[in-house]
Amino acid sequence: MIKTRISVKISAAALVLLLLFSSAATAFAATDYNSYYLISDEADLFAGSSFDGLSEKLETVGKHTGWQIAVVTTNDNVGSSQMDSYYNRVYDNNRSYFESDCVMFVIDNASGNRIILTHGDAEAYFTDQRMSDMKSALKPYLSSGDMLNASYEFADKTQEFYDEGIPSDGTHNNHVEGTETADDKLKRENKLLYVLKKWGWLMGLIAIAAGGIFAGVNVGRYKFNGKSGTYDLDKNSTMKVLDSRDQFLHKSTTSTVISSGSSSGGGGGGSSSHGSSGSF
Repeated sequence: MIKTRISVKISAAALVLLLLFSSAATAFAATDYNSYYLISDEADLFAGSSFDGLSEKLETVGKHTGWQIAVVTTNDNVGSSQMDSYYNRVYDNNRSYFESDCVMFVIDNASGNRIILTHGDAEAYFTDQRMSDMKSALKPYLSSGDMLNASYEFADKTQEFYDEGIPSDGTHNNHVEGTETADDKLKRENKLLYVLKKWGWLMGLIAIAAGGIFAGVNVGRYKFNGKSGTYDLDKNSTMKVLDSRDQFLHKSTTSTVISSGSSSGGGGGGSSSHGSSGSF
């Protein structure tokens, strides 16, 4: 009985390890979102009623524009030159949160760098001049450490740009074409396959180890069982075959090809093509 319990515990522990390594989704702290807004406050800049009030503001602007208006705070300590690529990957890798048409204001509290990223239809509205206007409007609040009002100003300017329409003569040098790696694309489109590709060897080792331990425990349980007192089937039974007939079993199988789509939830497939204000 004790050995049985040990084997069950070992198997359970192996299962827990497999589940831990199979977790591939990025989780945000203090996150609230729907198709019109997202607020993720990992840096804990918006406490209590400030968080709720900002959520309502972003949602109002999101419903007005039809875009998802996002404010993301982190403590990732990303350097100025890496802000664009790093936080665009955050967007790509978390499409269960982010929508295709999205305007995203990122505050990296650890590094003191900020950036604005646009995706989808919103890109056309954010020309180079408007990106500069947005940064100029936010800087007074950012300089004084007032991240809450900076976020409100971000929302107001986004709605202003939408109401003014797409400029007929604006430039879009801030537009960045897709640079998504094969691994990033696989992670976005099929997280299970990505995990198997990256951690399959480790899962295999864990499975082999768990299987070996389980087999060893069970072999130990039965290996030394005595044979005394067992029933001798050969000596105490007889069999006379009166009739024999061969019965053939037939088995047929069918196969269906299942096509895997590229949808990753939260508004369709992701893309690394985007507009960027550059860090500031």
